Amino acid sequence: QLIQQLTNNVSNYRNGYQITKLNVNVSEHNVIKVTCDRAKNLNGPEERYIIRLRYAGGTDVVASQNGPKCNTEFKDLSYLTKYTVEVFFSFNHHFTDNDKAVIGFLVFLIIITFVALLFVSYKIYILKRRNINLDSVKLHAKTYDEENLLPIEPIVAEVLLETYKRKLADEGRLFLAEFQSIPRIFSRYTVKEAKKPNNSVKNRYVDILPYDYNRVQLTTGNGDQGCDYINASFIDGYKESKKYIAAQGPKDESVTDFWRMVWEQQSSIIVMVTRCEEGNRTKCAQYWPSPQRETEIFEEFIVKLSSENHCPDYTIRHLSLTNKKEKNSEREVTHIQFMSWPDHGVPEDPHLLLKLRRRVNAFKNFFSGPIVIHCSAGVGRTGTYIGIDAMMECLEAEGRVDIYGYVVRLRRQRCLMVQVESQYILIHQALVEHNQFGESEIALSELHSAVNSLKQKSSDSEPSLLEEEFERLPTFKTWRTFNTGITEENIKKNRSSSVIPYDYNRVLLKIDEGYSHDSDHDENDEEESSDEEDEESTKYINASYIDGYWGPRAFIVAQTPLPDTMADFWLMVYQKKASTIVMLSECSVGDMESDCVYWGNDKKVFGDFEVEVVNTDTSPTFICRTMLIHHVKRKDSRQVKHFQFLKWVKREVPENPQDFIDMIKNIRSGCKSERGMSIVVHCNNGSSRSGVFCALWNLLDSAEIEKLVDVFQVTKTLRFTCTTLHHVSYVPTVLISLEAACPVQNGEVKAVQAPAVDSVQIVNETKAAEQPAEAKEDKPTTTTSNDQQGTAENTPLVAAAEEEDKKEEPEKDSSAPTETTPLEDTSNGPAVTVDA
Repeated sequence: QLIQQLTNNVSNYRNGYQITKLNVNVSEHNVIKVTCDRAKNLNGPEERYIIRLRYAGGTDVVASQNGPKCNTEFKDLSYLTKYTVEVFFSFNHHFTDNDKAVIGFLVFLIIITFVALLFVSYKIYILKRRNINLDSVKLHAKTYDEENLLPIEPIVAEVLLETYKRKLADEGRLFLAEFQSIPRIFSRYTVKEAKKPNNSVKNRYVDILPYDYNRVQLTTGNGDQGCDYINASFIDGYKESKKYIAAQGPKDESVTDFWRMVWEQQSSIIVMVTRCEEGNRTKCAQYWPSPQRETEIFEEFIVKLSSENHCPDYTIRHLSLTNKKEKNSEREVTHIQFMSWPDHGVPEDPHLLLKLRRRVNAFKNFFSGPIVIHCSAGVGRTGTYIGIDAMMECLEAEGRVDIYGYVVRLRRQRCLMVQVESQYILIHQALVEHNQFGESEIALSELHSAVNSLKQKSSDSEPSLLEEEFERLPTFKTWRTFNTGITEENIKKNRSSSVIPYDYNRVLLKIDEGYSHDSDHDENDEEESSDEEDEESTKYINASYIDGYWGPRAFIVAQTPLPDTMADFWLMVYQKKASTIVMLSECSVGDMESDCVYWGNDKKVFGDFEVEVVNTDTSPTFICRTMLIHHVKRKDSRQVKHFQFLKWVKREVPENPQDFIDMIKNIRSGCKSERGMSIVVHCNNGSSRSGVFCALWNLLDSAEIEKLVDVFQVTKTLRFTCTTLHHVSYVPTVLISLEAACPVQNGEVKAVQAPAVDSVQIVNETKAAEQPAEAKEDKPTTTTSNDQQGTAENTPLVAAAEEEDKKEEPEKDSSAPTETTPLEDTSNGPAVTVDA
């Protein structure tokens, strides 16, 4: 029975595991012997046989053997008991280091093979893609180029400022995301013509090429291969197709092609948004005649310079273009060159580009062709100007703007239009500027009517338009730091705690090292040198640099010096080589002991400087003094003109604005030969009255050169640079003074010259007769002697007023403005541009 049971079980396992020749025998009493051969269809190292003995129907293992051979015996078994024999076959292998190396190498080969297959597959894909038809290429490219575009909604005018601030927050994160989502180049458009060998040399930059589908094609070339090519593209405006031509700056070899394009397209306006050379790099060839040559010939085209008008930020040239191949073919072309775009970055004030746009639009002709706009590459600055112009039209027409959508549209017509993020932001800034403040320029011919309109009120309780405009002026308070002026050491040097110069544009005084008479110190090194010194080597004075119409730092606006700062005041005049001082302080003429008088009757020493008044001319409204500044430790002396206005006492505005204008014009007439030197202007607090003076000076320059004024923008700029003109009453002062400066004659505004100064000289004849002749010979030639000056200084203001009454009628005749004489070129500063 035991054997029979074992035989049955063994047979079952033999069939399941395919173990051959499995034998189970009861070799002795209570002994079972199990043998078998190697299993079939199994391969592997270290074969192991596991033989187990269980009670029949049970799970407990009675005995177990594990070995490399299938041959074992189970002894000492129980009688009359059924057992089950189980035979298992397995492998038991541990990998060696050699095995691991072989496996690793195999895995590496598999990976390399996989990568190679991917690369081959990609190459096959590229080759197939190049061989498919053009429609399929365009469809795929469109999907690839535009997949990153963002769904940016147009901005309504009412929330334009808030949207701009939101996008500018967090270091402009939203602006950056928008700009980077726009493809630099739309690859669906080909540039085959630009890459042809005959044409590639005409490109200024290898990666800025016009698309084939909208490039400007020349039609009147000489027939040579490539004669129809120029690096220029048609650009759509807000609603008008092909309103602009965006072009690269002409190269020397492509100037003729440029004029051929202007001729063929019948363009009458060229806008140039670059200089010919910037940062020692050529940006554009000069393709127009210079004033010295007047005429240039480019093959069949004759270009003549009719006129050239220079303004601080731009130059307007009127050109005559003639084609020798056509009779009676002379055309007028206006060339406007904007020169205040810095070499790196963008203009700080977006108002400059809005002003440029107004100048360009003033010359628009309904019958002329596209406006030609170019910089160097014809994409960055060019795209920015086009974006501002088109979106201004959109804002005025719809009350909303889609700047993002239009820049995408520009990129579809010429690659890289609006090239950098700062230009993209500048478009927003210009639109915000216009949306907030509008257009505030006033032509001289409309000045008086505009001023009258601004003064009018709908009712006594309602503010005037002028007051409303003034309220829209940004205050710019605390937008810059003024830490130096409020330190414990310097705060006592300020007359007013509310008027502290900003750190960024305050005047720095170099500490005088006290050079001896024998030293060979170079005086030229002092000019502007203090501004480059470290804070520790400079000293503080309550004074700021203010930009003029023609350039930076035309004025030094200061407070009237305190007794403890008078030496510093003269040090500033000396170091900055100021030639003119304008005094607008409330100071009695005869009170020489006042804390606002920083000169003496004859000579007076202030620190290292001896100040001598050598001449005094007194008029009813102002006193003009000629002063000599002697440096006590050096050999040099300098002459300074000092103007003291007398008719602004305990009032917010001058008694008579015409008197104020007369003094300004008198100062301007003496500054013709001294352009580039700063004018020192001071009043009690160094802010309000000085600001009015600077504003009027700049506005008179603008009226003379451009025949227009912009009181709003001039005031805004002054507020931007110093804490000045923060009271509404000062703006009417500026406007009223402008009216006085530009009277109307025969319906036209005439700028007037400075009237002759009405001098009232008070002479002490007794003291004058007692002066030694030798002393007179040693003195400089003056209108009034020093003793006479002293008498004039000590004469009360009432005396001057009495003299004015006595000579009222003659003075009126002598001071009457000559309305038919245009204002002379008396601007302060050379005709140079300002890098914003």
